[in-house]
Amino acid sequence: MKAFAALNPREKRLVSIVLPLAIVVAGYQFFWAPLQRAQAEARADILAFRLVQDTAALASFDTIVAVAPLNDTPLATRITTSASAANLTLRRIEPENDSIRVTLDDTPFATILLWLSDLEAQHDVKVEALEVDRRPAPGRVSARLLLGSSQ
Repeated sequence: MKAFAALNPREKRLVSIVLPLAIVVAGYQFFWAPLQRAQAEARADILAFRLVQDTAALASFDTIVAVAPLNDTPLATRITTSASAANLTLRRIEPENDSIRVTLDDTPFATILLWLSDLEAQHDVKVEALEVDRRPAPGRVSARLLLGSSQ
């Protein structure tokens, strides 16, 4: 402090301006800049690690599954058109939440199975519930189904 007091007013003003400026420059050069470089390197390392992980995850898939376009035809329409194509007579069709309840009477069991297979494969309809009752004639059944959209 004695050295500062011994300075003339012009030198005191110069020191009081230059000293804080020198402290700011030294702080930036020796503390802030190295921290920013280390942070940038860490982010680059994280990005490279994620890239390697994503590449490894993609390489683990044997095949890429193509996304099928959404079937926007109403569920009831899909069911009735496929039933008429399979020569089935639907006795009752009732909506139930997002599903459709269908009743078939005295129908060949094999025809119902083929129709259900076609519904799932071609019309994006899934069987949520199925009740089958045997009829007196061989191979004929009555069925109650709950069908929903598989999308």
